[in-house]
Amino acid sequence: MTRHFLDAEHYRSSTTFDTEQRNIFGKLWIFVGFTFMVAARNQFLTRTVAGIPVLVQQTDTGLRAFINQCPHRLSAIQTQPHGKRPLVCPYHAWSFDSEGQLRGVPNEHLYGFNPQERKQICLRTLSLETIGPLIFINLDADPAPLTEQFSSSFLEELNEAAAYLDDEIIYSCHQVDYNWKLAMENVKDHNHVTFVHPKSFSPAVAALDHYCTAGAQPHIDELGCPPLQELSYGASHPMVPRRPWFARHCETYPDDKHYRNWFIYPNVNFCCVTGAHFLLQQYEPLSATQTKCHVWIMTARRYSTAPDFTALLATLMRGERTVIAEDTAVLEQMQRNMGAHSHGFTHGDYETPLVKQHLWYRACVLGQTD
Repeated sequence: MTRHFLDAEHYRSSTTFDTEQRNIFGKLWIFVGFTFMVAARNQFLTRTVAGIPVLVQQTDTGLRAFINQCPHRLSAIQTQPHGKRPLVCPYHAWSFDSEGQLRGVPNEHLYGFNPQERKQICLRTLSLETIGPLIFINLDADPAPLTEQFSSSFLEELNEAAAYLDDEIIYSCHQVDYNWKLAMENVKDHNHVTFVHPKSFSPAVAALDHYCTAGAQPHIDELGCPPLQELSYGASHPMVPRRPWFARHCETYPDDKHYRNWFIYPNVNFCCVTGAHFLLQQYEPLSATQTKCHVWIMTARRYSTAPDFTALLATLMRGERTVIAEDTAVLEQMQRNMGAHSHGFTHGDYETPLVKQHLWYRACVLGQTD
């Protein structure tokens, strides 16, 4: 039997966590929000990526991303998770233009900047890309093209699915006590559904032997380090036939028979449920053993704003949080049990996507070639 695994220490070590922040979240394209959250002039959203405060704002010249830090005294430019406000620091009211250049300084005579010094004062801009309404940023000064992280076919499929999202969303965020990698591995592991979610999720899906991923999967013993593109892919699973009442009010995604996943490496699970509603989960690392779980839910694009979907979205979120709580109980127990005594993971053939993730991680994040 061949085993492919990451040592359990890489789910516990602060040194590994720091390496991940540099080599994954500091280099890859990371999802941060939706374009419809920042559609109007001066609308913004703020996030944290690799410990760095990030600001995405709709400016006079389009959507821009910056490090959310004023170059004066390092105060945050925008202090709320989202809102509508110009690029003005709340501390001393320094203002910035659409490209992050310093525009106005109240009481400027107090500072004594010469023209050359003033010209160099600006916000640090970040690279930004969109896939339909999905916003991605990259912290690297010279980021790789989006197509090096995601295949063209995956981008096309993701763009097509995301075009069906409605712009009314419900959002939930909670902190859990396990490593972020466990979450991403868990959502790629369809075999756990029967055992962990026997009443909440399992009754809605068909037999597990119908689960499929895009493309043929090689035998586990034949795997080498995959290209980064292979870590993001689509998958589908048949569901018990059911057309929800609200589907007639929406332009549904053209697949009403499956639970579809688009796994967006490194830390996003984007799902469509029978074409009628969508959810997006993101697992933000806080430390080696703590993760912030973000969850957004929306229906397919509505034909009109009537009927009101507020109660519906709340109901969908409660159901999702029930499933998440069941996963959390298992994963937190796994995390607590990990220690120097732990053996490596033993994977089977159906876990080929997890093995690929481990092999890429060992080679490209940890630099292990054995």
